[in-house]
Amino acid sequence: MAMSRASLPALAITAALGMGAGALAVVLAGGDARRCDAGDDNALVARIAELEAELSRRPAAFASPPVVLAAKRAGRGGVQAMGGQRQGAGLPGAAEPPDVDQQLKDLLTLAWNDRRSMREKLDDFLVRHPDSEGVAIASKGVFELVDNRDVLPDTALAALYLEQGDPTFKRVLAQVASTRGDNSLIELHVAEAATGLHGASPAERQQALVELARTRHVAAADRAAPLLRDPDTGVVLDALLALRATGNQRHVPMVEALRAHPDESVSWLARDVVDELRMLSTQARTRIAERELAAELPPLPLAVAAGHGPCGAATG
Repeated sequence: MAMSRASLPALAITAALGMGAGALAVVLAGGDARRCDAGDDNALVARIAELEAELSRRPAAFASPPVVLAAKRAGRGGVQAMGGQRQGAGLPGAAEPPDVDQQLKDLLTLAWNDRRSMREKLDDFLVRHPDSEGVAIASKGVFELVDNRDVLPDTALAALYLEQGDPTFKRVLAQVASTRGDNSLIELHVAEAATGLHGASPAERQQALVELARTRHVAAADRAAPLLRDPDTGVVLDALLALRATGNQRHVPMVEALRAHPDESVSWLARDVVDELRMLSTQARTRIAERELAAELPPLPLAVAAGHGPCGAATG
């Protein structure tokens, strides 16, 4: 009996994991930590839907694992995050979670007694906060200034891109420039990210495809398309996801051949990608839309409520 369409997303996910999709494993590990009742049928149905959504979004594979981030926070302020709980709350000297809203407000405010430009403030902020949390706040600040060339000129965006080393922040800078109509930085970033497409291992090629997908620019689709012919099924699935995130109607013929692929996970995803790309013009994604840029911003740090685990109040 033919497999129903409803079961195919789970099949695609299983195949991607089975072929060694390391980037997705990071996402799934985080998702499993949020499951509170594994035996509940409704929760299982919701989990499958969540996995399908994660497969389509494919967050970057370079985010620090939660344990590493917890250790960094403990080293800075004596606060340890274990099992979703904040340890040390109320102890003398225990650091409070960062006030993200205040940090962002301070970053974006040009005070009369501060002679620094926004470019200089961003530079200084990242020197003081070089971790993923600082990058997320700086990225949000740059996004908030997407329409404000007076405070953050195009020349400042380009200078920051060349000066900074964090690939996530560089991507956001390039995407903001593209939103303003200048694609030179995003094309440069795509070229840099695409070097991993020639990696010897499937994992290297998959990581490069994940980063290309996050750019949301058509230049990335042109780079990813040749890997639709990769001998590794996991790489082919990631190439399809990259085309879905960055391609347009022009890329439909490149994907159509995979609709008859013998691997059912590949053929199902190929049909889905073709359906989506057909709805886009040949000019789509030649300039990044603000909504797509917003979707790819690194997540801002969230304060963890003391004494609460992921599923409610702590009992021990």
